Amino acid sequence: MAKPSFANIVCTTSSANTAIGTTAAPVFDTNHGSVVFSNNISDDITWDQTAGEGTFTFARDGIYHVVLSLFSVNNAANRDTTVTFTKNSDSAFYTGVHQVLAAMDPAEGTHQKILSISAGDVLNIEALAEAGTIGITKGTSLSITEITSGVYISNTVTTNASTSTTDEFNPYDTDLSGGPVFAAGNQIASAITFTGDAGSWTIAEDGKYFIMVSNFMGSAGATNSNVTIHLKSGDDEIFTGAYRASRVAEPVEATFCVVEDLATGAVLTITWDIGSGQAQANIGSTITLYKIDDTELVRGAPSFISVLNKAVLTATASEINPFDEDSYSSASFDTRSNGGFIAFDASDGTFTISEAGPYFIIHNQITQAASDAIVTSEVKINDVVKLTFERHIDSNPDPQNTTVHGILDCAVGDVIIVTIDSDSPNIGHDAGSTLTILKLRDGWVFREAVPESYITDNFTLNTFSQDFLSSRHKRDAAQVPFLLGVPGPLSLRGRTSQVAVVSKGDKKN
Repeated sequence: MAKPSFANIVCTTSSANTAIGTTAAPVFDTNHGSVVFSNNISDDITWDQTAGEGTFTFARDGIYHVVLSLFSVNNAANRDTTVTFTKNSDSAFYTGVHQVLAAMDPAEGTHQKILSISAGDVLNIEALAEAGTIGITKGTSLSITEITSGVYISNTVTTNASTSTTDEFNPYDTDLSGGPVFAAGNQIASAITFTGDAGSWTIAEDGKYFIMVSNFMGSAGATNSNVTIHLKSGDDEIFTGAYRASRVAEPVEATFCVVEDLATGAVLTITWDIGSGQAQANIGSTITLYKIDDTELVRGAPSFISVLNKAVLTATASEINPFDEDSYSSASFDTRSNGGFIAFDASDGTFTISEAGPYFIIHNQITQAASDAIVTSEVKINDVVKLTFERHIDSNPDPQNTTVHGILDCAVGDVIIVTIDSDSPNIGHDAGSTLTILKLRDGWVFREAVPESYITDNFTLNTFSQDFLSSRHKRDAAQVPFLLGVPGPLSLRGRTSQVAVVSKGDKKN
């Protein structure tokens, strides 16, 4: 049977700070001095670890969500880092830029995009430094997951905006004075509509939707700017989070992720509310939406949960679970969506799994620090550390966003927790931080297609033809059993004791 299609690579030992220079180079290349990666990859995706390669080759067609969180250090002054996603050495399908400050590293920037993949396609994940060199540090993570619902959209800003306002505004409204550009060749969509001159996304099919928004905030003002980001469905506030866009360290990247129940015709918008100065949507800002596949399969219903923190954690320098209500003077958690197979217990901050399989885990944390701190974030299963990430949180500017993610195999009854820790200063976990867990669903090697006619022009019956019978079923084999073409109840190994009985039925008493 087909299995979920995915790939996850995580840097567990940092490279030298000279790993990547001013020429684009693969991020996940084992040739980077001293670097060590771990991986969890399905058998239909191949990671080429050959020196100088670091590519990913796909064995079959599919629609994939690619998420890179690049943790890095800079060996020189404050420099931009440019990230590209490229297929088959063509022009980049995605480009994003975030800044790495030598005095504020390890820094983190999250880049994400939906890509359409054909069998044999080769994906390059590359980065380059504006000047000097950068190193790949512990926690750098790539997660590639297949989208099987057929309902998705991913829009990326390709030319920086130049908006100038301190009022709450929609940074993705192309009709706004100084609005951004979304070049047509870098967008992808199916059954969801993006209206550029309104900066809105319209849902054509109701369901549970995975939403990830990466905001690359450029700051044109003379001062640092507090930016509160809102995600709305009509007038309904889905998400609110506050970040600091630094004039010194821009563009600043802030990503959030939630799962939300959306109705047909729902219209999503994003706004930024600027406390002071100016902020604009820069290259790489990406809005990704896709419907979670809810097809009824023998393999079970969708399994997911998305929890939003709405309180301010009691600041501490000790390791702490930010989804444990005891970590707050007045805890407030909002479970935005739950597929029913993951149990969240706020009394101890645990997430218990009831279906075995690979799970995509995304912790978007908004962190502030009393003074400059190195924050360690971990994901644990049954108290065993599975993922570790380290980054610098600067006391000015803060709060800052960090996205940690990975794909972990879970068994029934496994308990997931996340923790944050500081090297010394007190740190917080602000309102707007989220934890999203999504089980990757088994895909089908052969999709349903339009079947040929049951009776041809010359009156031939196609009851058992592959193009008629097999195309009517989701399947993992090229030819389904002929038995499925026989009318009446199915029998086991040719037994004839089971017969179809037709009756008018009994009366209801």
